[in-house]
Amino acid sequence: MAKPPRTRPATAMGRVCIIAHSHPEFSKGGGELAAYRQFETMRDAGRDVVFVGASEVGTQYAESRPIETVMPFGPGEYVYSFAGMAEDRLAWEDTYQRGVLVDFLAALDCEVYHFHHYWRLGTDLIDALMAARPDARFVMTMHEMLAICLHHGQMVKTRSRELCRRESPLRCLACFPDQTLERFAYRKATLMAVLSRFDTILHPSDFIRGRYRDWGLTAPRDPVLENYLGDAMLAQPREAADPQAMAHRFGFFGQPTSFKGLDVLLRALPMALRGNPDIVLTVFGAEREDVLRLFPTLEPMVEAAGSSLTFAGRYDPLDALDLMRSVGWVVVPSVWWENSPVVIQEARRAGTPLIVSDIGGMAEKVQRGVDGLHFKRAAPVDLARVMVQATDPELRATLGASIRDVMGRAEFLAALDAATAVKR
Repeated sequence: MAKPPRTRPATAMGRVCIIAHSHPEFSKGGGELAAYRQFETMRDAGRDVVFVGASEVGTQYAESRPIETVMPFGPGEYVYSFAGMAEDRLAWEDTYQRGVLVDFLAALDCEVYHFHHYWRLGTDLIDALMAARPDARFVMTMHEMLAICLHHGQMVKTRSRELCRRESPLRCLACFPDQTLERFAYRKATLMAVLSRFDTILHPSDFIRGRYRDWGLTAPRDPVLENYLGDAMLAQPREAADPQAMAHRFGFFGQPTSFKGLDVLLRALPMALRGNPDIVLTVFGAEREDVLRLFPTLEPMVEAAGSSLTFAGRYDPLDALDLMRSVGWVVVPSVWWENSPVVIQEARRAGTPLIVSDIGGMAEKVQRGVDGLHFKRAAPVDLARVMVQATDPELRATLGASIRDVMGRAEFLAALDAATAVKR
């Protein structure tokens, strides 16, 4: 495969390759958005940077027909097929495709390879690339806890939905009785052997850094560096909303997965309406049918809410700030720990205070009684109480005025440079 040409002059740091588990053109999750926004920011700042992301498009086609493993997707951008990976997407079954991708990445001649995941990338690929480029520096940004927890990295027990606070083979076996103690031990050893070889591990929250440290992962450097929200959102002005008019308006933003806690919020709504019938909730990110398909038992509550509940459907991430300014509060009711939810950063940028579950990265990013409110995780009654409390215009004005803005471009690039530079 021909060596990809340089599109920009080399900088003092040299070329950087950002490698992600997806391209946001195909999936707009927080991790892939963070990776791509880093690429855009570095590129627009004149850095020599390349983006390589996984593509779900054509993977079924690729399983049955010859297809290029890596394909150009734009200036300095490439996508690759992960059709040759094992079912858990942590290793490659097709060693030929893995070898092609390793050769391609090594030929990019980068000084830094910055991974934004290991899922859909493969620990075996990382190991092979490190062997092929021993002169390069390797950086990993952790977006969740998949290495620690087989349950989608959520650290939530599969049967009871209770929080899991520490992994061990016996604890993991209780959630996955079809596995074996030996398999869990081998999985941890394999992941640890690769992740511990990174020069720098970046954590978007102190919470997730603590979890990986407790798991046993060490690296020469493991600083906390919040994901950058992107130049486009930083260019939008922060506009203060009228607390008198907005205090009773609440918004949920995101996909209605079982971990995001939308069901908790919808169960809380009828109780909150009894405390204040003026409350209005808008669900951004899903249609009514999407929610009821996932939570069919909630239909009576949805019907009873009437005009107090609106489903606004999916939205473009670039419209998030305007939509968040249309509500008085952004509610993040996730039942798992979260890490550094992009919705919290977006709300801070919009100047809209938050109501969040009292755990993990949510409790870390939102200061209770300062720029937001907390409620007991997975507790509709407590959430309803907090929602009624939040309708006080004076409280809304006080907390809204205290919201910290997100990190700016110069601060982000400086912190990124410090984290990835050669240790002196």
